[in-house]
Amino acid sequence: PPDGRIPFQPWAVEQRGEIMARQDELEYLDPRVKCLPSALPRAHLPVGYNTYQIEQIPGYVVMLYEWNHLYRYIPLDGRPHVNADIRLGMGDSRGHWEGDTLVVDTTNFLRETSFRGGVTTSDLHLRERFTRVSDGTLMYEVTTEDPNTWNRPWTYRIPMVKSESPLFEYACHE
Repeated sequence: PPDGRIPFQPWAVEQRGEIMARQDELEYLDPRVKCLPSALPRAHLPVGYNTYQIEQIPGYVVMLYEWNHLYRYIPLDGRPHVNADIRLGMGDSRGHWEGDTLVVDTTNFLRETSFRGGVTTSDLHLRERFTRVSDGTLMYEVTTEDPNTWNRPWTYRIPMVKSESPLFEYACHE
């Protein structure tokens, strides 16, 4: 956000503080420590290692994430989101191209994600933009919206730098 502050709702500030203070207790452990998926948009954050493979096939963009075997199939054919009753761990993504930018709209999250300390709700809505800014860099920009968690939508950007490393089989040890 322009002021540099994430616009948390008061309850989210309180809950995030409790999660951080009690993160050594099983109930409050980061989902990734328990070998659970980190979900979106956290799957794109640079943490230690984060290797992705992005492929475009007819009618879809497919994203494979080394971390915890996550994946996304993003239809590009203009179809609507699935019914709001259907909730998915990585949400329901729909994409289209605006020039050289892949724009992805993701809704219908199953539950809270581990993004920003685990305080998002199933009403999380993401508008992602993937733009090639050089031969080896994609700029990832995401606008996050969850009226239950934040006072207003907010946006951040992270460069995704090309790696020559292959995707390795992921093994998690709780």
